[in-house]
Amino acid sequence: MLRTGSLFLVLVTFLTACLAGCSGASTERLPAGSRAFDPSRQGVTDDEIVIGSAAALSGHASFLGTQLNKGALAYFQEVNRQGGVHNRQIRLVLADDMYEPVHTVRETQKLLVEDEVFVLFNYVGTPTAEAAVPLVNEAKVPLVGVFTGAEFLRNPHQPYIFNVRASYNQETAAMVDACMAQGKDNIAVIYQDDSFGISVLSGTTLALRKYNREPVALASFPRGETPSRQAVRTIVEANPDAVVMVGTYSALARFVLMAKEAGLTGAEFYTVSFVGSEALAAELAEYPPEIGENVIVTQVVPDPLDDGLPVVREFQEAFSKHFPGEELNYVALEGYINAKILVEALRRAGADLDREKLVEALESMSGYDVGAGLDITVNDGHHQMFNQVFLSRLRDGKFRTYR
Repeated sequence: MLRTGSLFLVLVTFLTACLAGCSGASTERLPAGSRAFDPSRQGVTDDEIVIGSAAALSGHASFLGTQLNKGALAYFQEVNRQGGVHNRQIRLVLADDMYEPVHTVRETQKLLVEDEVFVLFNYVGTPTAEAAVPLVNEAKVPLVGVFTGAEFLRNPHQPYIFNVRASYNQETAAMVDACMAQGKDNIAVIYQDDSFGISVLSGTTLALRKYNREPVALASFPRGETPSRQAVRTIVEANPDAVVMVGTYSALARFVLMAKEAGLTGAEFYTVSFVGSEALAAELAEYPPEIGENVIVTQVVPDPLDDGLPVVREFQEAFSKHFPGEELNYVALEGYINAKILVEALRRAGADLDREKLVEALESMSGYDVGAGLDITVNDGHHQMFNQVFLSRLRDGKFRTYR
């Protein structure tokens, strides 16, 4: 059985390989222990706590899964170095779902049954989270820190799901408010045709109705593909003041290029934090500089270069230490913050740990200062911790927050 120190090295190697393009959905697996089965305590031994994450480690959303978990690993390794949580080391088991729901189901089942993880953590995406929810509820296992703002994870109340980030409804409200403040009231939407895209479309529509407006044009495209020329034409012909875009970084960068080449040069292009700002910036950098102008991304964590915040300074030091040469980024910072919140809840749950005690501890986190200047509000009927949204735009090749 792999132990904490060697596991960290294995996971670092695995994540690095995935960034270069790994294609398998499997990962190093822990053999099931011989201890008596107690579902409320599985994954907890005298010397470790086992955490499981099924995320996009390869494929068109791989930047998100790898960076989210690298940020978490940077924090977990520091905690382990200082003795762990109640003298237990944290073990993070990773599985690659490739941002495909069918793989999410399979990998989640393996994490719960074969790896016997105590808690699920750092899942990535709306359709993938949607696929995992029935398994989470059936197993009564907490799922903490899902990288999506989808409303179904928040309303109706999900007793075992704990969202750290603001919702897509809040992100789209920030976009629409910013547009209206500038007199840009003709807003179109192009979206990935799945639960992610529909969730953001719904949030945008709700935000527009506050101003008695509707989208002036709608177009969609399949997940994993580039928007078609017809979809681009539908948006361009409406001549919107702004476009809300929903999809992964490569698809959206390509859409901006095609739309501007088709004549839509005066509009602003907005997208939500799920895109992965650094990955989007890298894609846009492949095109002429003007293509990246007026592209705006909403963020749900502070700027990872803003060292005026305690948690950002902590993150910068830990991330640079454990992943030297890696670019500081919003996704990794979110993973770091997710890990910090989970560890604090594990501490509050006490040495006699089980899943219900962890749920109670997570519900007690209101007022906890993570060091990000963000207020945590959570209770037994409300499982979203942060509500703040920031706007960012490209500056010197990086998305920097400006409000």
